[in-house]
Amino acid sequence: MGKNFLKGYESKLISGKEAAGLVKSGNHIHLGGAANIAAIIDKYLAERVNELENIRVMTYIDTVNYKICEADPEGKIFKWRSGFLLGSVRHISKQRGVGVYTPETWHTAPLVYRTKRHFNFFFIVTSPMDTNGYFNFGLTSGHNRAIADVSDKIVVIVRKDMPAINGGYEETLHFDSVDYIVEDNEFETFCLPEIKSKPEDKMIAENILNSGLIKDGSTLQIGIGGLPNAVLDSIASSGIKNCGLHTEMLTSKMVDLIEQGVVTNSEKKADRFKSVFTFCLGDRELYNYANQNAAFSLYPVDYTNHPLIISQQPNMFSLNSVINVDLTGQVASEQMVSNGRPYQISGTGGQLDFVMGTLLSQDQKGISVLALYSTYKDTSRILPLLEKGSNITVPRTLTQYVATEWGVVNLRGLSNSSRAEALISIAHPDYREKLSQKAYELGLISYTPIKKMIG
Repeated sequence: MGKNFLKGYESKLISGKEAAGLVKSGNHIHLGGAANIAAIIDKYLAERVNELENIRVMTYIDTVNYKICEADPEGKIFKWRSGFLLGSVRHISKQRGVGVYTPETWHTAPLVYRTKRHFNFFFIVTSPMDTNGYFNFGLTSGHNRAIADVSDKIVVIVRKDMPAINGGYEETLHFDSVDYIVEDNEFETFCLPEIKSKPEDKMIAENILNSGLIKDGSTLQIGIGGLPNAVLDSIASSGIKNCGLHTEMLTSKMVDLIEQGVVTNSEKKADRFKSVFTFCLGDRELYNYANQNAAFSLYPVDYTNHPLIISQQPNMFSLNSVINVDLTGQVASEQMVSNGRPYQISGTGGQLDFVMGTLLSQDQKGISVLALYSTYKDTSRILPLLEKGSNITVPRTLTQYVATEWGVVNLRGLSNSSRAEALISIAHPDYREKLSQKAYELGLISYTPIKKMIG
């Protein structure tokens, strides 16, 4: 820490409890997102449940099971809303409904926040201040700078274990713009448990690789989970070389590709020789590897996820997981329906951003793959039509490749009847006859094409 900042730093330093005590009834606050959620503020805010009223709380990519929601199960005091739910908070949506979710395609979030939102406090986790007075956002850029721009007061929650990631741009806050500093010695930065690939994941990954959709020089956007991990493992053993990374999320498996020389970023048109992302979740080893590593660039989400930026990358390949697809190609990726009532399990996030980015690819070689298991709890995940209450994440007009364990099909340019036939061909064999019959009843096909199915 530079001597010029030492005195000022100490004057701004308060405890987590004191920081939570700054919040007054009627305030609108933001607690950050992903690995940068201010859990210490959540803890001490929850203790004030009986003295506060009408506190609006926003978060995104929820890695924390919030104490404020436990203390106020019905949300009468803490009116919590999220831009993207993870497993830690899905039970809240089941209880309260989909009203807890704020829909947006993520690349638009910075503009939306700067033009439509205002916060009394922004509590944001950062790495320790450097000698020049900068607090680095660390593992998450997202729309953090935009939130800071529309907040009356900024409280940085400094964690010693939060790495500093090179930008890009908008990856830091300067001391002069910070109102209070909390040194968090109570909470460690969230690490994502290893997600093992299932046999189905490996089958889908094999189908994608065998389809030739990933080539030498492909620029990759691949998320987190068993399927993405299986695809990354398949790339590593395939002999594919000189790939690039322009992705929403940096994961541990991606580092394996960098260290093996598969990812070089040498063929990219923008950010050449840099792996670009807007947030990172993984293990401690990944965080240590990314810390001040010149091979990485952390950007705000209106850069990483902007379709026109994505479109500049050569041979752009995007893989996203979905929940359901219907026989017209409509895709639902963020909600499930239980007894006729929808609940949120994730969000639109960047899925639609990258679908649009590949569609607009300047070299006309962009590939978008939307993948799903063919079944879930003894039901087909390829449906005749999406269930009532299901929100559409990707419209049928933008859906390109769909992959299951039973194959990969390209829907772009197909009629409704051809789409139905193609999707039935990659449904689980046990459900193809029923899907064919239903497609006939709905008028999607004029005959029952069981004998023509790929199987």
